[in-house]
Amino acid sequence: MPTPPSRPGPPPRPGDPRRGGPPHRPPVRPGRASSADGPHLSRRGFLTAVGATLAGVGLIALNPFGGGESDVPSVRVLPGAASPPDAATHTFDTVIRNGRVMDPESKFDAVADVGIDGGTVTAITAGGSALRGGVVVDAAGLVVAPGFIDILSYEPNEYGIWFKIADGVTTNLGLHGLRSRAVDYFDVWGSDTKRPPTHYGGAFSDPWSRSTLGLGVDDPASPEQIDALVKMCDEDLTGGYLAVDFEPEYTPGVAFDEIKALTEVAKDHDVPATFHARYSDDVAPGTNAEALSEVLHVARETGARVHVEHIISTGGTYTMQQSLETLEQARKDGVQITACTYPYDYWATYLASARFNDGWQERFHITYGDLAIVGTGERLTPATFARYQAKNALTAAYAIPEADVKASLQADWVMLGSDAILEPGDKNHPRSTGCFARAIGRYTRDKKVLPLMDALAKATILPAKLTEGGADAMRKKGRLQIGADADITVFDPKTLVDRSTIEAPGVESEGVRYVFVDGHVVRDPQGNRTSVRPGNAIVGS
Repeated sequence: MPTPPSRPGPPPRPGDPRRGGPPHRPPVRPGRASSADGPHLSRRGFLTAVGATLAGVGLIALNPFGGGESDVPSVRVLPGAASPPDAATHTFDTVIRNGRVMDPESKFDAVADVGIDGGTVTAITAGGSALRGGVVVDAAGLVVAPGFIDILSYEPNEYGIWFKIADGVTTNLGLHGLRSRAVDYFDVWGSDTKRPPTHYGGAFSDPWSRSTLGLGVDDPASPEQIDALVKMCDEDLTGGYLAVDFEPEYTPGVAFDEIKALTEVAKDHDVPATFHARYSDDVAPGTNAEALSEVLHVARETGARVHVEHIISTGGTYTMQQSLETLEQARKDGVQITACTYPYDYWATYLASARFNDGWQERFHITYGDLAIVGTGERLTPATFARYQAKNALTAAYAIPEADVKASLQADWVMLGSDAILEPGDKNHPRSTGCFARAIGRYTRDKKVLPLMDALAKATILPAKLTEGGADAMRKKGRLQIGADADITVFDPKTLVDRSTIEAPGVESEGVRYVFVDGHVVRDPQGNRTSVRPGNAIVGS
């Protein structure tokens, strides 16, 4: 969400503060698992191991969503995980009891107990024998899911990150690019005073890095400047960043040779190149089709994995079905491409940004009355537009067809990403606080756009798989399996819903009952436990 292109470098987006930090302390890098899939325990073998019997396995047909099939996949065990402890003698640190346990990777879906020791899931039992725990959480009637992963957030500032927790997020990744070097980012957020409640990580920002070399948004980089960017990128990926972010819509001067050179660095580190694509409408010249063609050209030339950021507002608006078909065909042809979306029919950016250059009404099929000031909801007129543009006010544009929102959610390789985190003052798109609850509550339960397991996959295993190639820690996240990290979101399927609006973005989602991060409870039915901050750095391998 940038400000005007007249500035020498890309401007800050909401939730994108500049930060520095003390000298770097390299983050700890966990070991790599031997296989992405891992072995399974048969149901009988597992239940016997934990002292239960196959008879009486409980499945749940949860009314708000349906589901609860009679043939449930087995509990999955991650590679290298220890055998489940003997339930007859073992007392787990924490037991989440009698919830509907759902693991999108294995499709396990049954009423079960989850045993946690330290920061690891060590048992999952479905059946008549309850696990013993030092702490027992009653999850009857609730869904127990892997913690949600927001791939398209920003720095985990001390205010907005707690709204993420209330939305079920346990891992906060800034893959839209961060306005700092990796060494500074990890030093700041790894410090005792700044450590967040969620896990955290980020991406190299091509726009910001260009600006540090004195390049304006319309300036192409020279060969020498491209070399400098490549060096910075390699250093930041070695320092722990998880992706390389490009934003050609906001830095139109960036040329293919620069993008290709940096994407090759991403491929060398086995991380994705993420794209806020060059165009965001269906009016020539400069269409969604052209924007996606550029991204696919980069992927084919480099062999790298690529990801389209917020396809709902850039690359797919008003052409969503065609855009999805284009990317689906590329996937069939072997291109490694994914995308993310947010479940709203409006986007938001600053009125002085390039999006509001002459012709915006025709490009986005809207009028002044379709614009609303974030924080008040005031609808604009030609006169008030000029006044607020002079102030560069953050403004929402009702410019996304509802059919596009639904289509993006139904594509099985499109995941969720909020593209926002709330800052003090509550001036941000409501997706900063309600993205995940809205996708699952409104679009899954109420509008029945997709099944619950598929919706959970978009918040868990899909983002984990996007990032695990370059970050070993992600191989134990986005999953609810034996040996997985105990990052868990427990929510009420009947009440989960977003409550934030354009008028009041700073309102927590409703229905997230418990959030566990690394085995620690950071949210319970009384609210966030703001003194508990167990987040760890997610760093490249």
